[in-house]
This record gives sequence, structure tokens and C-alpha cells, in this order.
Amino acid sequence: MRCASLAALLVVSACASGGSSKEGSGDSPLTQQRVETTRIDTPQGIINIEWRQQRTYDEAKLLVDVDKAWAAVPAVFGELGIEPNIVDSKQHVFGNAGSTFRRKLGSQRMSKFFDCGTTTGISNADQYDLLIRVITQILPAEGGLSAVRTQAEATGHAIATSGQVAQCSSTGALEAQIAHMISDQAVRAAAK
Repeated sequence: MRCASLAALLVVSACASGGSSKEGSGDSPLTQQRVETTRIDTPQGIINIEWRQQRTYDEAKLLVDVDKAWAAVPAVFGELGIEPNIVDSKQHVFGNAGSTFRRKLGSQRMSKFFDCGTTTGISNADQYDLLIRVITQILPAEGGLSAVRTQAEATGHAIATSGQVAQCSSTGALEAQIAHMISDQAVRAAAK
């Protein structure tokens, strides 16, 4: 139990550390220039995933090795209700390249995870159909441990209209929640 709490604390600390982004202030998040690309060959064709660190908390260190973290990923996505259509065991990439969700992801309102603006004071993320792309990769880290990075993107449009598509920005909460859930699942499995 103590180990699980320590792992959760490490993930929360990593997710909250650093960064000069002021949530809710209207300022843009800190953008870094580092870009890495992961190439995935799928039956439908090649997908290139560009990992852009737009926030300081999209990558978190875990207190378990790569194999234990990777084993936890499918359960986490299942709990969130995200069906995978990208699975690359060799590069430890798991996710969904695009599915439509309405109002909630898992048990949380969409506005917790995405900002699509507001209409008459109501969050558009909670009112729109959102096309969401969520990709997670487990990476090796120092000391035989691992790190998790998640990319979450969304676009939205008003329900029952063919109106304009809105680009939504991630709040960082989904990336942090996935890291926390992977850590928690992996530590529980290792303790058995």
C-alpha cells in the first residue's frame, strides 16, 4: 500500500512540477521546441505520431519498469472507455487515432480534459461532439524504471448542426490522469 501511495505521489509530483503555465488565466501554455516522431505501421497504413511537448506534464516518470507499465495500459484505456485502434507492442504505443465522444470521457465531463471555448457561459466541450485522439507511449527511464507520455487532441462541433469545427486544447488533466492510473495499476499488479 505504501508503495502504491509513493508511486501515485511521484506521478502527481511529476505532473504538477515545473511550468509557468497559468491555468484559467487565458495565457498560453509553455511551449517547448522538442519534437520526436514515432512511426507506426498499421493495416490501414503508416501513422506518424509527432510528440510535441506543449506542456511540462505530458510526460511522467513511473516507479515500475517498462513491461509492468505497458501491461497496465490496456486496463487504463478500458476504464476510460477509449477503444484502441493503435497498438504497437515493439514501441510500446497504445491509443486511439480518433473516436467521437459526447459529454463524458470515463466518468468525467469533457470540460475537465478539453477547452473548446464557451457559448453563453457553458463549456462547449460539454455540449459538442468531440473527435478525440489519445495516444500513450511507455518509454524506458533511468534505473530500470519507465516514463509515460500521452498526447491528447480534440476537435468539436455542435450537436445536430453542420457548423464550424472548433479546435479544442487539452487542459493536461487527461494526460495526468492516464499517468496516474497506469502507475496505480502497475504498482498494484507488482504487489500481487
